[in-house]
Amino acid sequence: MSKLTSPANVAAAAFSVALGLLAFSQYRASTAFADGAVEAIATVVELRTEKRAILDAQAETFAQVEFAPGGTDQSVTSELPTPIESLGLQEDTAVGATVPILYDPKNPQSVRYGRERGTEGALILLGLAIGALFVPAILRRSTLAKMATGGGG
Repeated sequence: MSKLTSPANVAAAAFSVALGLLAFSQYRASTAFADGAVEAIATVVELRTEKRAILDAQAETFAQVEFAPGGTDQSVTSELPTPIESLGLQEDTAVGATVPILYDPKNPQSVRYGRERGTEGALILLGLAIGALFVPAILRRSTLAKMATGGGG
């Protein structure tokens, strides 16, 4: 993208900035959670199946986990936001399995699987933001190529 003279370039730049801001927000939220999070081992106590997206062909299954935050006697039950398929668990053997989690000590209901910081989503959004800058040039080349070969409709 060279200049902001065409409406397509302006729209691509605005979309790229919006995705960049969303990526930055996602990154800050992920690192803020990870910086204060505490590691624990949780037990899968129940499974819940839900079809979250209309275009998904198959419903996803999520694990309800139980753990004792900070070595207390009180147990907390929460749902992992990651489908069990991504965790490497099978539906028929997941209940009773133990999994590593991170939880927010201020809000133990807020949990994540594993020990990762969770910044992968922000990196994907950043990649999309950079890619959005090239959409007008790709569309122009595609249109010019169709016109040069006699195509166009």
